[in-house]
Amino acid sequence: MTIKPKSVLHILSSLNIGGAERFVIDLAIEQRQSLKLNSAILSFGEKDDVLVAECIKNNIPVHFVKGSRLDKIQTFKRVISGFDVLHFHSPFTLLFTCYSPILCGRKKVIYTRHGAEPFNQFKWRVMHKITHSIVDQITFVSNEGQTVFGQINGWQNKPQSVVDNGILIPKEHHRQPFEQQNLKIKLGSVARMVPLKNQVCLLKAISLMSESLANKFEVHFFGNGPCEELLKSAAAESKLLDNTHFHGMLVDRENIYKHIDVMIVTSEMEGLSIAILEAMARRIPVLATKVGGNPKLVQSNVTGQLFNYNDDKELSRLLTDIAEHPQLIEEWGNKAYQLVEQDYSLETVAQKYMKLYS
Repeated sequence: MTIKPKSVLHILSSLNIGGAERFVIDLAIEQRQSLKLNSAILSFGEKDDVLVAECIKNNIPVHFVKGSRLDKIQTFKRVISGFDVLHFHSPFTLLFTCYSPILCGRKKVIYTRHGAEPFNQFKWRVMHKITHSIVDQITFVSNEGQTVFGQINGWQNKPQSVVDNGILIPKEHHRQPFEQQNLKIKLGSVARMVPLKNQVCLLKAISLMSESLANKFEVHFFGNGPCEELLKSAAAESKLLDNTHFHGMLVDRENIYKHIDVMIVTSEMEGLSIAILEAMARRIPVLATKVGGNPKLVQSNVTGQLFNYNDDKELSRLLTDIAEHPQLIEEWGNKAYQLVEQDYSLETVAQKYMKLYS
């Protein structure tokens, strides 16, 4: 007889803004409201991390692991003892199961890999070898992530599956047809500013255009990180100096997506992007690289367009097509919304995880 768990603890490296962190908070909300599951979060980050306020606003209990290594181990053991299921969302947090294997062995342990990063350094390979016997089930958000993990760590005999990310679908609202607005086309990037995300490709694509064509666009960057100054320098040298906006890290998703007509994703690697799902749920089409889970969401000439990684010429051509045929923004945006509503609701994802927890 399958025993239904009553509680789950989601374990995160931090509650700073990121796709995985957003997803976990939304999943916890859905689990608490619809499944009546006592869902809480354990964070190894700071108490003033940006998304802590989101947890408090939505009545999600948050525990923090702080202090010396010994203090962290003791806090970790104390907190996990009160939950039936431990759901780890990063390699760093999974490391702590090594300090209490017997206690963790009494729990259902789920390990989700949210991206396709290899983590092939020696310390991570050793950690995954040790924790193999502790984890009951490993899940991935893309087939690419599953393949990369298997090539490095094996785990072929461990139960594993691909569980698509999902989002809370916002209340439906209809965007005004773009061609009736007679405005600049707002291009948006929502991501950490790190080399992996390669946002400079977008600015390079626009720099290939004539000045009159480039002036049909605005670029809006949301996020921060070590590449921010590089992007600002590239913007200053481009034809979009007065039409490039850096908004920093914003929490309110509606305040982000109201500035975007077309989402641009230039990453070298992706899992199943929460930012893409959030944009599509707001009828925003997406131009994205052909990597990871992107092709699963972005269907060329249906919900947007795909292009090869770091191909600024191809991206420039796709943007030119949109400028010449702005009706595509509404057409692709409507189909994007339909896809997300049908296949990527958080309710469906929560049910899938509930089966794994049992």
